[in-house]
Amino acid sequence: MPDRRAQLETLRADLRALVAILRLDADCPWTRHFESCLSRADLLANETSDQQALDALSGSVMHVFGGMGSFNDYAPWHNGQLIRGMETIDAASGAVYDAALELRRIDV
Repeated sequence: MPDRRAQLETLRADLRALVAILRLDADCPWTRHFESCLSRADLLANETSDQQALDALSGSVMHVFGGMGSFNDYAPWHNGQLIRGMETIDAASGAVYDAALELRRIDV
């Protein structure tokens, strides 16, 4: 059986890293979403969380990935140049997605 507390801690760490990167772009429309997810994850870490609450957090994180107009379309550019510090955004966002997926996954 997976260690859900450890998985939640991984997601929290990955969300913190992604939020720090997104804050480099003052105009990023996605920062607030991931900050909200991080706040929810922090609350869940401080209480006994059931799988339904963890699934809801995972779904909230994951629903912005994919499709037109999604977070996947976000381009951290300003005046034709990549915003300094955004070089790792793809790795950070991938880690967040993977951690959210693991938190939801039920191994039988």
